[in-house]
Amino acid sequence: MSDTTSTAVEDFVLESGEVISSDQIIDITVVGAGPAGLFTVFSAGVQEARCRVIDSMPQVGGQLTALYPEKVIYDVPGFPKVTAKDLVDRLYEQAQQFNPEIHLSETVVNVERLKHRILAVTTDRGNVHYSRSVVIAAGIGAFTPRLPDDEVFAGFGEEHGFYTAVRDKSKFKGREVVILGGGDSAVDWVLGLAEEARSLAVVHRRNEFRAMGHSVTKMRELAEEGKVNVITPYNFKSVDTDNNGHVTGVTVEDKGGAEMHLKCDRLLCLLGFKNDLGPIVEWDLRFEDSAIKVEADMQTNIPGVFAVGDIASYPQKIKLILTGFADASIAVQNCIPYIRPGKKASHVFTSVRGLPAGSK
Repeated sequence: MSDTTSTAVEDFVLESGEVISSDQIIDITVVGAGPAGLFTVFSAGVQEARCRVIDSMPQVGGQLTALYPEKVIYDVPGFPKVTAKDLVDRLYEQAQQFNPEIHLSETVVNVERLKHRILAVTTDRGNVHYSRSVVIAAGIGAFTPRLPDDEVFAGFGEEHGFYTAVRDKSKFKGREVVILGGGDSAVDWVLGLAEEARSLAVVHRRNEFRAMGHSVTKMRELAEEGKVNVITPYNFKSVDTDNNGHVTGVTVEDKGGAEMHLKCDRLLCLLGFKNDLGPIVEWDLRFEDSAIKVEADMQTNIPGVFAVGDIASYPQKIKLILTGFADASIAVQNCIPYIRPGKKASHVFTSVRGLPAGSK
C-alpha cells in the first residue's frame, strides 16, 4: 500500500485490521476554535484542503466568547476597534465559506500516528477522526479565574454581584463597581465601564500596572477627571455581604496594614487565569513555559502535528491575536507538502486569484 495521498477513494488497512477509505480522512484537523483556530480553517480552505475543527466549548471563539465578548479590542489590523464578539462572528463567517466540519462540546484526548501517514484523533465522546495532519490551536487550554482566596469566594456567583468576566456590560450600568487586578483585562474594563458605572474603583497590589502603556495612560486621565478611583498599592482583605449574600463592599489594606473600605454592589475579580492544557500534555510533545515548542514552519516534534497561537512557543514569540493569524497561515502553508507529498504549497494572493471554486 502506498504511503502517499491519493485523490481516488482508496482503502487503508490499519494495524488493528480496521479498514478505512480515503474519503474518511480529512486533510487538516484543527484542535481549538478560537481566533487562531478559525483563521487556520480559512487558510486551509484557501489551499483547497479539507478541514475540521474540534473544540471542547459549546461555541466557537475561545476566550473571546467565553470570557469577554463585549470587550473592545484595538490591535487587530483593519479594525480601529472591534468587540470580541464581533471579531469572532467575522472570523466564523470567513471560515464558513469552506464548509468545514465543526465539532463543539467535544474534547480531543489523544492523537496517534498510524500507518500510511494517517493520524487518529480520539475525543472524549469515543469518536475517532482520521486526519492527514493536525493543527493545535488550543490557546491556553482550559482556564479558571485566579482568586485572592478561593475559600472566601466559594459559593459566590453573578447572582451575588461577584464576577470574574464581563459577558454582559449592561449588568454594570449604574452600579457601584470595584475591580481587583492590574493587568490588561483589569485596565481594559476600567476603560470599558468608566462611562457605564455609577462609581468605579480599581485596586492593585502595586503602583505599576502590567497593562499596555496607552491604556494605563487613559486610566490615569480618567482618574484625574474623577471618573475612576485608582487605589494602589493595596491588597484585597475581605468582602462584605448583606443578609441575602449579595456583595455590598470590600475591605482592602496597604503594606502597613492600614485598611480601606470600598462600597460596591458589583465586584469584578480580574487577576488572571490558571490554565490547564488537559490531555495535550500526554501527547509526547516538547513543552516550554506551558506552551508547545515549534520550529519555524510551526511543526512540533511529532511529524504532521503543528501548533499555532498562544499555545505555540518559538523565539521572540508575541502572544497577540494577530500573531496567531500569522502562525495559522505559516502552519497551513507547511501542512500542504506533508499531506500531499511531492507537492509544494503555493503562496496564494486572494486579491488576485480570489477564493477557490466551491467556496461560499
